[in-house]
Amino acid sequence: MRNIITRSCITMLMLLLLAVPALAAGRQPQRIAQFPLVIESWQQPDASVQDQLETKIDRALHVPLNETLKAVEFIPEKDCLAAWDEAEGQLTGKVRIKDLAKPIAEKLNADLVVIPVLAEYEQYTTMSWYWDRGMILHSRAEVQLIVYDRTKDKLVHKKASDFFDDEYSSAGTASYLALNCMERVVNDANLHGFLWPLDRSTPVADDAKKVSTKS
Repeated sequence: MRNIITRSCITMLMLLLLAVPALAAGRQPQRIAQFPLVIESWQQPDASVQDQLETKIDRALHVPLNETLKAVEFIPEKDCLAAWDEAEGQLTGKVRIKDLAKPIAEKLNADLVVIPVLAEYEQYTTMSWYWDRGMILHSRAEVQLIVYDRTKDKLVHKKASDFFDDEYSSAGTASYLALNCMERVVNDANLHGFLWPLDRSTPVADDAKKVSTKS
């Protein structure tokens, strides 16, 4: 019985591996402009916290077997930053980050633009007025996520914030609050849902279907 199950699993895996190249050949990759964390707060998290915040975006945009499927193509960071500077220079008045998303997409020919923002990040401690209490931790964090889908001309802007004012606790640190806020905006925006389905037709394939139907 165990041998039968093993053979079935191997057969299914082989069929999947055979189907993957054909699936990849029938579609164009989704071009994604994923920006590094934009920090607007006067206090900055250390590098490890920044990495953890960006990792939450990475996970939401992860496509298994992408090296083979070629489902998504991430635009180089230097190109994204150059497009940001160019778009910002062409806008007048007070420029908000969300105003940059659409022109950035057009300049990069990006199907999806993703910009995570750390808007607030603050932490400090004070002595309690009461003798039986320890140090009081004051912290606050706000995270924003801006997502622009060029194929639908759809802009999503989600915000999440939290604060802590109590005796010191690791669950009250600004880094802990920021990570929770990032998790919330990623879920609220349904970031993973912006990825194209693997069976999505390419424009070339759609044109071919139209020609076939007419004939």
